[in-house]
Amino acid sequence: MKIKGIFFDLYGTLIIYNDNPKAWADWISTFYNCLKNCGLKLSIDSFAIKCDGFFGKDEPLPKNDRLTIYERRIQRLCKELSLNLNNKQLRFTANSCLNAWHEYVSLDPEAIPILKEFKKTKKIALISNFDYPPHIYSVLRDMNIYRYFDSIVISGEVGVKKPDPEIFSIALEQTNLKNNEVIYIGDAPEDIQGAKAADIYPILIQRDYLDRDSLITDYLSNQESLKEYQTNSIFKDVEIISNLKELFKVVS
Repeated sequence: MKIKGIFFDLYGTLIIYNDNPKAWADWISTFYNCLKNCGLKLSIDSFAIKCDGFFGKDEPLPKNDRLTIYERRIQRLCKELSLNLNNKQLRFTANSCLNAWHEYVSLDPEAIPILKEFKKTKKIALISNFDYPPHIYSVLRDMNIYRYFDSIVISGEVGVKKPDPEIFSIALEQTNLKNNEVIYIGDAPEDIQGAKAADIYPILIQRDYLDRDSLITDYLSNQESLKEYQTNSIFKDVEIISNLKELFKVVS
C-alpha cells in the first residue's frame, strides 16, 4: 500500500546528540546545585551515585498533583534525601536540568527540509518517550518544527511509552491512517521493537559519525555500564539509513 504517513522519533532522530557525556555532566551539576539551594548536604559525588539510572527506574505512581513524571522522579529522590520541595521548586529544578542538558543537542540540518517536503503529500507524526511534555513542546517551537506535525504523541502525556504498540495506535488514530500506510524512523531498540509490535514498517537511523557516547540516554555514574545498542538483536533485518535524506529513497 502507498505510504501516506511518516512517523518520527525525536531525540537521536530529528535531533542530534552532540556531546552526551558533557550533557549529562552538566545535567548532574545543575541538578546538584538546584537541590543544594534547597538544603541538600551531600557531596556532588555522593549525589551522583544516588542519581545513577535516574530515568531507567520505575515511574512513580501517578497522583492528583499536577506534576509530570519527571517532576515526580525528582520529588521521589528528594524524599529519599529528606528534602521537601514544593511544586514551584520541582518545576524550576526540572526545567533547569533539562535546559542544561539540551545545550548539547541540535536539530539535524536535514530535518526541516525533510519535514517540509514530506508535509506536502504525507501525514507526519512525532512519537517520543519523554517524561516532561512541556519541554518537548517548547523544543519543537524553538526549533521551528512544531507546525509540521499532524500528531504529537509524548509518553509522559498519554501514559504509555515505546515499545508498547499502544503509543503508535494513538498517532494512527490522530492521523486517521492504518499501520500499513506509515513508516516509523527511530534510533533506539524501543523504536524498532514498538513499531514492529504495532505492525508498522520500522527504519533505523544510525549516523556513521556518531560514536557510542551518542547512545547514552540516561544518567550513568559509571559510563562503562552502557550496553551497545548496535548489538541489539531487535535490529536484525531492519532497514537502516545513515542520514535523513535517505528517506526519500525509502518513500519514493
